[in-house]
Amino acid sequence: MLLAEVNEITHPRLPTIEQIRDYLEAEGWSARAPGPAGSMWFRNEGRIGIPNLDGEDPLLVQGILERIARIEQKDSRFVTNYIRYYRTDVTLLQAASEQAPSETIPLGAASTVINAARSILRASGTTAWSERGHIAGNYAKQGDAVLERARMDHTVHGPFMIPVLVPLPRTQTSGTTQQANESLELFRAAPEPFERRVTRTLAQSLLAIQEVIIQPERMPTMRELHLAVDRGVSREFCTALSKILEEPSIGEFKAQFEWAPAVSAPETMPRSIELPAEARDKIDHAAEILKRTRNEPRSIFSGGIVELRHVLDDPCGFITIATVRHGRSCEIRVRLSYDQYQEAVSWHSKHRAVIVEGAVQEGPNRRLVVDKPVSCRPIDEALLPADDGDPSVIPKPRRGIR
Repeated sequence: MLLAEVNEITHPRLPTIEQIRDYLEAEGWSARAPGPAGSMWFRNEGRIGIPNLDGEDPLLVQGILERIARIEQKDSRFVTNYIRYYRTDVTLLQAASEQAPSETIPLGAASTVINAARSILRASGTTAWSERGHIAGNYAKQGDAVLERARMDHTVHGPFMIPVLVPLPRTQTSGTTQQANESLELFRAAPEPFERRVTRTLAQSLLAIQEVIIQPERMPTMRELHLAVDRGVSREFCTALSKILEEPSIGEFKAQFEWAPAVSAPETMPRSIELPAEARDKIDHAAEILKRTRNEPRSIFSGGIVELRHVLDDPCGFITIATVRHGRSCEIRVRLSYDQYQEAVSWHSKHRAVIVEGAVQEGPNRRLVVDKPVSCRPIDEALLPADDGDPSVIPKPRRGIR
């Protein structure tokens, strides 16, 4: 885990006893019936005593962590951070100075980064619930609930970084293979927690801004900007990002993502994304366009694959996506050709969320289905803008647009 690798603080902050119990239970340890002083946990030949404590004794906690580290043959510093962030997604926001590398930045710039970080996470919480290019104050209460639970950790040693923590709920995360009969292949996985969806949307949005808005020499077409909106980009997200980049002392903004070990991470999502300060004009202009452009309803949804279903010798297979539609969590089954289905099996093995375009209909037992998807692809797949002469190319920004 990155925090365990780069944190050079002499004494890493310790997890709580409850976090240690949560980790042991999730990692296959089993506890005997507790006694008056505590309980004994076992896994294979290892055993660890966990006391009942009203408060936290740092020396006692440190001793437990060192014993876990010895049993698991890992570095104790790594184990300490791994357990502390076991059920927490961490986004490290780094504001790099234009000058020589430094562990400090002007106080005003630091304040801007913190306030913008909150705005970025809030916008992601809303677009994770319902994609829209312009939120216009209509933030989703579900996203705001995640924002309320988010925390800011102490900064880590090195270039100025702010760790933003999003705790994940204790939910079932493992999958099951069900063999109803010899001709049916059926795998069922746990849905992605909404809290993870919010942080993933934040990462997807930064990646879309990098690929669609910043990297091309020309301005994106309206179609390409809609593709970015489908991945979570909004005017409010762009505006908050621009406020960071406009600080004179900041030459580059970087976000690093460390996914909670308790929930399988999207393997192909970039671990870090860097945006240069000179990209601000392009981001500002995109924000202005998103403010002025009305989003037309589109039959598009995204989410993680929670079910794989194939009947022997059937030329088609089905995947089921856990998503949000019309303000409600739901599952939508998508029919794919066998070749496409095999690709989807590979996407699922790498925990890649997908984005689907197609008409959603109500099938048997009121199940939502897409029989003929227009497209189905991983949401982290590279967007490669190409100047195809599309007349909807957005004009280059005029001087003075901010």
